[in-house]
Amino acid sequence: MNRHTRWGFWMLVWLWAACAQAVGQTYQGRIGTQPVVMELAIGKDGQVQGRYFYRKYHADIALSGQRTQDGRLQLGENLPYDRSRTDFTLQAQGQGWQGQWKGPKARTALPVVLVPLEVSALRPFDPLVGAWKQQDPYTYARLSGLVLRPGGRQSFAGHSLRWMEEPVSGVRMFRVETGLSEDVQARLNRLLAERQWQEVQAAFDCRGGAARYGGGEFEQTVTPGFLNARLLSVSIFTSYDCGGAHPDFGDRPLNLDLASGRELQLEDLLWLGKGTPRLPRKPDGSRPEYRYETETLAPWLVRTMQRLHPHQMKAEPEGCDYTDPGVWQFVSWYFTPKGLYVGPSFARVARACEYPDWSWLPWSVVKQHPGSLATALP
Repeated sequence: MNRHTRWGFWMLVWLWAACAQAVGQTYQGRIGTQPVVMELAIGKDGQVQGRYFYRKYHADIALSGQRTQDGRLQLGENLPYDRSRTDFTLQAQGQGWQGQWKGPKARTALPVVLVPLEVSALRPFDPLVGAWKQQDPYTYARLSGLVLRPGGRQSFAGHSLRWMEEPVSGVRMFRVETGLSEDVQARLNRLLAERQWQEVQAAFDCRGGAARYGGGEFEQTVTPGFLNARLLSVSIFTSYDCGGAHPDFGDRPLNLDLASGRELQLEDLLWLGKGTPRLPRKPDGSRPEYRYETETLAPWLVRTMQRLHPHQMKAEPEGCDYTDPGVWQFVSWYFTPKGLYVGPSFARVARACEYPDWSWLPWSVVKQHPGSLATALP
């Protein structure tokens, strides 16, 4: 449960996108004179779900409604699931749709014309052209209309960082401008750009998921923790309200081996098992079983944290029982020159217990249990 709580938002984002890709058709056209992109999924029972955005604004507007017996679509905007209203009335026209839109505050109806989206005509953007262009044309259409703006520079660990911001979503990420070899720097900056575009789309999906409830929040803080010729570690902490029962938060750090571009696993730095520091993983990165975490990692972290941080590890009256090995099975982690940060995970009722500022392992302790990349550590 703790693991699923931690990744709840990202599952929401991915499930929304997966459902749209599985059954939706993507169109482009106009409402009045304004260019739009729309995605519609029509079920066998006639129920319709979808979303659209004005190219000028990029933000999702949720659609829901039904197909009538004569084949028309009657759709409402941003409606809670227990309400109905008709803002769009559309009829099939060739491979697309035409009709009218008249929102609740509109004085007059506006004509609507939609045709299948021509992905090949969209402006390319880097670096996810291939994946999103083929797998999710709606996302590709939105992102292809966005431009990253350069921000300020920052000196970090002997390197010059340049911050880049996507102004509509507000998502920021840095690029490395100096201090690395040319090929490593190019590889790293491509990975940082890829992660930034993923976060941009996550912001849009989150706010779109909350559109039915009149809101949505996605605020993110990116903090570089470590960078040398071989390793990068970045904390990416997000506070979000995507229309669920409660707002939430979570850290989804980026830890990279710069030589290969591979995302690091905890056992690359800290290994408590026997033999080669490598645990079996499926192609999607998940584990077929978690015996190492439950039987080895979590008990060791409890013992070690009790030795290093005895006062903080005492069970607190508000329910922050850090002595429970269950909260150390699925940890978030990143690293800095002072050591390895390891954050416990709690069930929702005790989420305030997560991300304590004290749960660090100094490198002197980590190096007693080295992983495969221990020689690259400070």
